[in-house]
Amino acid sequence: YLNGSTYGAILHQRKIMSMHGSCFVYNNKGIMLCGESGAGKSSLTASFCHNGSAFLTDDVTPILFSDGLPFILPLSDRIKLWEDSLNQLKLEKGNLAQIYQDYEKYYLPVDSKISEPYPLHLIFIIEKHENKEVKFLELQGIERFTVLRNEIYRWEYLQGMKASEAKYLNDLISISNKVKVIKVFRPEKIKIETLRLILAD
Repeated sequence: YLNGSTYGAILHQRKIMSMHGSCFVYNNKGIMLCGESGAGKSSLTASFCHNGSAFLTDDVTPILFSDGLPFILPLSDRIKLWEDSLNQLKLEKGNLAQIYQDYEKYYLPVDSKISEPYPLHLIFIIEKHENKEVKFLELQGIERFTVLRNEIYRWEYLQGMKASEAKYLNDLISISNKVKVIKVFRPEKIKIETLRLILAD
């Protein structure tokens, strides 16, 4: 709870917008993966980082702004992964800390080479679907804003933080105007590495 809901609440209190996403650097671009729980945000981030990308955040992503441009604040030092994801990525659970006693989900420590805010260039919104192929749809205009609003971490907390909520509306407009947002429709059973290679292209 300290690494999730409590962390998110503190960020909101400080008017630092936090997104429900995981981030890394690929080809010198700051990438954020968003989507519902189970969409593959953390496992894909782990896969990219396992293949040379620099890790930035997992699950909760704080966003800072400088001259109107969004930056990812890299405060995470671990990625939350299910045992199945560890197996697919050929990572041993060994002595990894278990997040919940009744769930086979673990913290994977990750060293980040980046400690300063990193520019946000691209956002993938990942959704599961029943088709057998991965499909992409670049979002435009108000659709970007609406989708990104839904990705704010614990949006319901803002009912008691009107000043933060008002600031975030302007922040979302800035991101919508400056960052490419692409929705990714992924098959339910696609392998992590297969999806990583498709996104990398």
